[in-house]
Amino acid sequence: MQKMVVLRAVLFFYVSLSFGQKNDSLSVSNNLNKDFQEFRINSNLSYQYQKPKFFDFVTKIPNSIVILGDQFIQKDNLIWFGSSIGATAALVPFDQNMVDSSRDFGQEIGFNESHNYSGPLKMFPKDLNSAIYRFGNGFTAILIGGGLLTYGLKNDDYRAVQTSSEILEGMIISGFFVQAVKRTTGRESPFIAEENRNEGGKWTLFPSFKAYATNTPHYDAMPSGHLVTIMTTIVIVSENYKEIKWIKPVSCGLIGLMCFEMTQSKVHWVSDYPLALFMGYIIGKSIVKSRINEKKELKTGHSERVKPEFNYTFSTTQNYTLAGMRIVF
Repeated sequence: MQKMVVLRAVLFFYVSLSFGQKNDSLSVSNNLNKDFQEFRINSNLSYQYQKPKFFDFVTKIPNSIVILGDQFIQKDNLIWFGSSIGATAALVPFDQNMVDSSRDFGQEIGFNESHNYSGPLKMFPKDLNSAIYRFGNGFTAILIGGGLLTYGLKNDDYRAVQTSSEILEGMIISGFFVQAVKRTTGRESPFIAEENRNEGGKWTLFPSFKAYATNTPHYDAMPSGHLVTIMTTIVIVSENYKEIKWIKPVSCGLIGLMCFEMTQSKVHWVSDYPLALFMGYIIGKSIVKSRINEKKELKTGHSERVKPEFNYTFSTTQNYTLAGMRIVF
């Protein structure tokens, strides 16, 4: 019974994110300018979307990476990055115990250690833990993006189409950075470490391309690519559909469930997760920031004014010195 509840929650998440357009998020500029659509997020914020182009998911990548660099050096994000590194270092000594404990608990609740799939390209999970593991790979991102693209094209909805494009862009960018870090850290996956009797997993910094390609699980544990991919996707969807409040809490619950499953099945160490979460967050945020034009408004509904500009002038006439000030709104 518990398995069916979780499985229904996963399916509900897929369908809702793919087709769950809010009825009151109406385009307010369709009739005025076909190149833009505006969607109201709340009483004082609207998002403007430019008419999407087919290859935006490729052509926008350089700008997103520039914004990513700018976002990374901001104080708050540097703190979060430092925290993710600190959390990783703190968790490494306990990794083996946490993997063993997770496997014991997984066995108690009926989770298998292996993942089993059927159908073309092994797309369909045969059991619950395989379905949970599948949640984090590119299939989920493609499913969500495909649903949004279908909805957007059918309803001429720029936001849905653009969000779909952002998800695909996120898969490309996150894939690049994940591979860069994996090929730098070269950490053994738990099941390989168990076979080789390397408690906590062996680290081989900068493994050769041949070694990595030949024996990938020996080097690709850090960070979790599944977690980076799904985190990037969730950030993109939740930021574009900020008025849909349930996306974040439901997503966080499913992410936690997936992380447990990957640990109990000995695919990842717990310390593989902090950096992955940070990477997914900052990549998703940067992509959204490069695409959305925010329009903030006062509670009265008027566009927010810029700060007044003060111009000062001084002049001398006979025995008097005159001072003037001009205020420009």
